[in-house]
This record gives sequence, structure tokens and C-alpha cells, in this order.
Amino acid sequence: MVNKKQIKQLISEILNELSLGGAQAESLVYHTGLVESKYQYLMQVKGPAIGFFQCETPTAIDICLHYLKYRTELMKKVSEVTMVDLRYFMDPRPEEWRKLMQYNIALQIAMCRLHYRRVPQALPNNIEEQATYWKKHYNTYKGKGSTTHFLDLVESYGS
Repeated sequence: MVNKKQIKQLISEILNELSLGGAQAESLVYHTGLVESKYQYLMQVKGPAIGFFQCETPTAIDICLHYLKYRTELMKKVSEVTMVDLRYFMDPRPEEWRKLMQYNIALQIAMCRLHYRRVPQALPNNIEEQATYWKKHYNTYKGKGSTTHFLDLVESYGS
């Protein structure tokens, strides 16, 4: 597992540079990575998800095409903060995004946060609410995860 203090610091720095930080956002993003990969895996063992936050390439591309495309200042900021050329956001291609998401932790953090940013609800206030929010909006009903799994991992590894 990646050093907990260091990954939390990185999440905080990236989210604050994007003006998408705050305690609730940082906690939710940190716990998402913890539950999705335990900060051990950059590729899903049996599946297409990539990075510590296990984002699938089509999801990242969808964020580019259907969210960032209409928020050009945010797109530019994400490009700047993650050090990913703007062209990758404007014309996203699956093979390029698969590699970008695998190699760039700052991009993984940004895309996780943007995934949640698209949800038209307030961020959760506590771990139990995070588990429900994660299951509904990130893992979804199609995913193998459960709120119990989320809560167990957070309890086992600490927040």
C-alpha cells in the first residue's frame, strides 16, 4: 500500500489546485481509492478498470466529452494541474487514455473527483453516507462492491 499520509497529501494538493477540495471531497476521494484498489493496484485484476481509483477508460472519456467539454476553464485547469496536454481532453482516444490513467496519479485523482462532481447532490458528511454515495454513483448497481465492503475496508485500514 502507498504511504497513507503521502497519498492523502497528494489528493489534498491536487483537489485544492483544481478548486475542488475540502474535507468532504478529500475524504471521499481517499476512501474511493482505498476501497477500489487499497492503493496497491494500477490495473484491475479481472477487468478493464485502471489506476488506484479503478476508473474505466470509457468513463474518463465520457467525463471529457460530456462534462469538461462544456466547462473549458475547468478543462484547462485539469490539464494544467495533471500536466496532461489539453489535446487529450479535447479529442480523447481510448488507447491514449488507458495509458494516461495508468501512468498519471494526479489525473487519476482528478478524474475520480470529477466523476463525483457530476452528481447533482451534496457530498456525503460521514463514512456511512460515503459508502452509500460511492455505491450509487461510483461503483453503481452493476459493480461488485457493496456498502458493507466499503465500510469494512475503511475500518480495517483507517480513515
